[in-house]
Amino acid sequence: MSDTSKVFQKFTVKDIVFLAIISAVALVTAAVMAIVSHIYIFGLAQLVTALQFSLFPAVALCKVRKPGTLMFFALFTGLFELFMAPVMFVSSLLTGLILEALVLAIFRGYQSDKAVFFASMLFIPMTLPFNVIYYRLFSKEMFDLFFANGFQILAVVFVVSSVAVAALGAFLGIKISKELTKAGVLK
Repeated sequence: MSDTSKVFQKFTVKDIVFLAIISAVALVTAAVMAIVSHIYIFGLAQLVTALQFSLFPAVALCKVRKPGTLMFFALFTGLFELFMAPVMFVSSLLTGLILEALVLAIFRGYQSDKAVFFASMLFIPMTLPFNVIYYRLFSKEMFDLFFANGFQILAVVFVVSSVAVAALGAFLGIKISKELTKAGVLK
């Protein structure tokens, strides 16, 4: 049985280094979130990071098409997010776990571009419910800030927009990966 026909494959050091680098690039390009971090409208942070956190996971998944790839991405980005806000770490890890399980159940891995699109497009939007639960349980003040003063409609707009931007980012990530593979840069 060849390695590509197995569902679970071993990660090489090269795979893990690539995933660490791509995670770092995603984090650096998402630094724009610092600009909006003090605007307390639910979904705004996800909207401004949706492109980066769908495009770079798509590139990672196109290069390393192994179950667990998204979990490594979530872990590497989550470790840095932990220092900014624990909710980001928790929501990234839970989202990574759930998406890995869904991809295995639906697609049996990341061999198809549909699986890559599915996982990378949903990475940021799926953090939103965890954020609501986290703030409701552990930070009533933040929950009230997010959903007070008529911001509910803006929150809905930002959530829907983050899904649309994430879909665009996932699409572009797959497209860029194919071009890089054709050029021999992404092997």
